[in-house]
Amino acid sequence: MGSRVLAIALPVALTGAAALLALAAGERWLSPFAPTTGLDETILWQLRWPRVQSAAAVGALLALAGAALQVLLGNPLAEPYVLGVAGSSSVGAIGGLLLGPQAGWPMSLGAFAGACAGVAATLPFARLGPHRLLLAGVVMAALWGAAVTLLLALLPERELGRALGWMMGNLAGNPIPMPVLWTGVVVVLLLGWALAPDLDRLLLGETHAADLGTRVRRARLGTLLLASTATALAVTAAGTIGFVGLVVPHTARLLVGPLHRAQLPVVALGGASLLMLADTGARVLASPAELPVGAVTAIVGVPLFLWLLVRRTSWS
Repeated sequence: MGSRVLAIALPVALTGAAALLALAAGERWLSPFAPTTGLDETILWQLRWPRVQSAAAVGALLALAGAALQVLLGNPLAEPYVLGVAGSSSVGAIGGLLLGPQAGWPMSLGAFAGACAGVAATLPFARLGPHRLLLAGVVMAALWGAAVTLLLALLPERELGRALGWMMGNLAGNPIPMPVLWTGVVVVLLLGWALAPDLDRLLLGETHAADLGTRVRRARLGTLLLASTATALAVTAAGTIGFVGLVVPHTARLLVGPLHRAQLPVVALGGASLLMLADTGARVLASPAELPVGAVTAIVGVPLFLWLLVRRTSWS
């Protein structure tokens, strides 16, 4: 009991600490607890606080999408970036940007459609084994990357710089209102909570899951909806940010085990913490310049991905 409480309390404490650090850190270091006026107040609450919220929400969504995809595709190395789902969502988002240059709903709907297409394109390869699935993900990611390049060539020049900045991961220009984004996080988490027993059974394989009473087709469609919605919202809000969905679910399983009702809240908190810390590093490490946050998460994620691949990670 004590270890379970500690496993839940640790991500909560880490999330709070990451948020405070993200608020305080920058070219100008400020205390969130000290009385502020004028410029300091503007920096803290009008510039940094919305960005901290965006990082937390996007990180939670990416981590939840990764956890869902790992069950849906039966592979603990799956995540939106590695399997090309983030790339397909980017194709849809940029397609929406072509239709609606001011971003907003066309971009969001395009990102959602692209995420669904990416998962649907990868899903048939899940039955061919983990290595072929990963190879298929690499190939699909290359295909979506080529499509992104073609769409960028069609963008008006005035939109190109904004699109490129968004593609590298940009938490400063979130086009989704924060109440909408947080509503998305809550909806995705509640959907995951409702699907949790089926997700646990799907880890045993479709045949065993069906024997235990799971309506496999419905469970897979629900999981697809969860992963697609989370990826679409995250990509629309912040562009392409990889490896959060790979790193965090593995850490959550180490803390609370494989059962998803215990795991998913920890996954959401871990994703929020990781992306807030990565964004803080992106702002501080090369100050006054700013690094792309997607590059920072890749620096953490790529070595871990290779290590997990060499170890042939299992669900245990």
